Amino acid sequence: PHYEIERELGRGGMATVYLGRDLRHERFVAIKVLHPTIAAAVGAERFLREIRIAAHLQHPHILPVFDSGECAGRLWYTMPYVEGESLRDRLCREGGMPLGTALRIAREVAEALDYAHRHGVVHRDIKPENILLADGQAVVADFGIARPIDPGDETGITLAGVVVGTPAYVSPEQGAGSTRLDGRSDLYSLGCVLFEMLVGERLFTGPTPEAVIEQSFLDPSPLLERLPPSAPAHVRAVLARLLARHREERFESGAQLAAALADGRMASQATTPVEVPGQGMPRSTGRRRVRAPLPAMMLGLGLLIGLGALFAWRRMDSGGSQPEAGTPVVAVLPFENLGDSADGYFAEGVADEIRTKLAQVAGLEMIARGSSIEYRRTTMRPAAIARELGADYLLSGTVRWEKSVRGHRVRVTPELVDTRSGRAARTRWVQQFDASLTDVFQVQTDIASKVVDALGVALADSTRRALTAHPTGNLAAYDEFLKGEAASQGMKADQAGLRRAIGFYERAVALDSTFVQAWSHLSRARTSLYSNGVPSPELGEAARLAAERARRLRPKDPSVYLAFGDYYGSVNPIDNERALAECEQGLRLAPDNVDLLGTAVSTQTSLGRWDGVAARLARASLLDPRSLSTARRLAAVHTFLRNYAVADSAADRALALAPTSPAMVSLKLMVTIARGDLDSARAVIRAAAGRIDPGILFTFFATYQDLYWVLDDDQQLQVLASPPSAFDDDRGTWGIVQAELYRLRGIGGRAAAYADSARLAFEEQSRAAPDDGQRRVL
Repeated sequence: PHYEIERELGRGGMATVYLGRDLRHERFVAIKVLHPTIAAAVGAERFLREIRIAAHLQHPHILPVFDSGECAGRLWYTMPYVEGESLRDRLCREGGMPLGTALRIAREVAEALDYAHRHGVVHRDIKPENILLADGQAVVADFGIARPIDPGDETGITLAGVVVGTPAYVSPEQGAGSTRLDGRSDLYSLGCVLFEMLVGERLFTGPTPEAVIEQSFLDPSPLLERLPPSAPAHVRAVLARLLARHREERFESGAQLAAALADGRMASQATTPVEVPGQGMPRSTGRRRVRAPLPAMMLGLGLLIGLGALFAWRRMDSGGSQPEAGTPVVAVLPFENLGDSADGYFAEGVADEIRTKLAQVAGLEMIARGSSIEYRRTTMRPAAIARELGADYLLSGTVRWEKSVRGHRVRVTPELVDTRSGRAARTRWVQQFDASLTDVFQVQTDIASKVVDALGVALADSTRRALTAHPTGNLAAYDEFLKGEAASQGMKADQAGLRRAIGFYERAVALDSTFVQAWSHLSRARTSLYSNGVPSPELGEAARLAAERARRLRPKDPSVYLAFGDYYGSVNPIDNERALAECEQGLRLAPDNVDLLGTAVSTQTSLGRWDGVAARLARASLLDPRSLSTARRLAAVHTFLRNYAVADSAADRALALAPTSPAMVSLKLMVTIARGDLDSARAVIRAAAGRIDPGILFTFFATYQDLYWVLDDDQQLQVLASPPSAFDDDRGTWGIVQAELYRLRGIGGRAAAYADSARLAFEEQSRAAPDDGQRRVL
């Protein structure tokens, strides 16, 4: 009685769907009414029992069940009404889909199925009509006709000759009328859907349902020849496995399938540029990018300023703020893993979570992770580490994760060391925590509380509550999240690492759809991959959706503001005004968040707003004193402001942190050139050639920021003698460098010939990666 029918939305072989109005809650819903034959085969009691099971499925890619019942012998259930279109609508309109889009949709459906299968439910009717596209993401509908996975249950919905499912998508075992279905049947159906997305036609067609079902019993190999020639080998292999006639030959789970799709979903894009270890910055927009054994990072000063890649190193700006008198400065060092080496990520995650908790305490100054992480497996004495970090106290520890048939336990032994100047380093507090792995969150809370107590810091009630908060209630989701953190390395500009991290974060939110940190870090990883790879509209949209999901869950979380700040500052169309607004709001909640400070400064300088930048740089320098990017970015901004003495000192600091990095030599070189001192610049090159392979060093200078003209005559000749292999066989970049050097040396004919060869190579590269804007510019 509290539903009002608006109109019919559609009908299929099993049910009719109506648009209805839920009068009780004042919302539109989709009401699905089973056809009499299906209802009779199911039975009201069994239907309502299975609906209750489906109603417990809560996943971002599953359309939930709202309500169900029986009315005048008709079985019905309601779902949210999704304003958008189904995958069937899109296929009818567009035919085949781009590879990346098809793989993304398949992966999202696989994640939804994995969640359902792990909760004991098989869908049984995966097809394009039941995959809705809501805000760019796939949402699987119609779990209301699903059934429990119960190998001992012979009754099921498949009764009286009625096959639940759609002939073109049913698995061989489903088409044979088996009641012993498991999740691999759904994966077969998803394989049929993926094939259709790639080809634009159904895998199986025929004059009757029986004729269509019969084809599923045949060898699928000849059918895969219909795939477009552009389909990569890994996609063909995935489909061959999905469409195997025997379920034992298919993927074992949706998670396994999602991982296979994730590993290859960017395969059609450009090769990942090599990054300098320890570096990470927003997407380069420099003159050219090479895939060579060189740091693929643009260091042009104007470009650095344009990207806003600005930071400061510790206490560089005398006008910046210092910690309040008496405020303890604490550094949480990486905890040592005493267990299996494969569990190292877990030990680091424990330390990171404790650092995050302590950062919420108003009476403490926390050294940022980027500087603390350098001391992983260090042999330095605590006093020396404290001097380098400017810390009063160091929190270190050991973690042992013990696994046995009796369960998993974690043993954490933290030690707080007092390193204040004028005193010998001494232990202020140490304690061993031994608990079940499920209590790891409580262990982290207890350690943070003990540190606060040992330092005599008074806590407000709100802060005390924050210390006891758990990031997630799902330990498996937390484990996936920590793996993502290890893979992303602080959102380092490494495409392969970011892809791995995205997979881990996605599995974390699949396990716990309310895990705010995982959603926001998933958004940031997608944004970083978008910025540092070939920008994909689908990837950018996915980054936005993840950030939106985090915001709906916890609107005032600083990580949410950071995710949106990254998104608006990196994903087209770039909106630095909105990026800055997000960062400003986040900094009101977390003024010492180094990532928020960096993104805020980036957007400020991109907008040409310099007021307050110095103070934020000084604050960031106090919190992140050992960051290479801090020194690099400080050199860039002060060069732009023509504060050459400060810029030169910052460049020296960067070189001290990474003496074998051609990029840091280039930074020092450009600061020197900006001062107008070419002789000193060439002296920088000669000094660097004594510790870095000259071939790599000179090729780097010839490639980035057009610094080839700074090389002396012998160095130029050495670059001219370099084969394409010195540029990772990128004949476009190799050719244009040759052309520029020959032109510089006055040999116009050779310059023109090499330039023409480079043009042809760049055109070929652009055809292979049509969405790569840098290749188009070249």
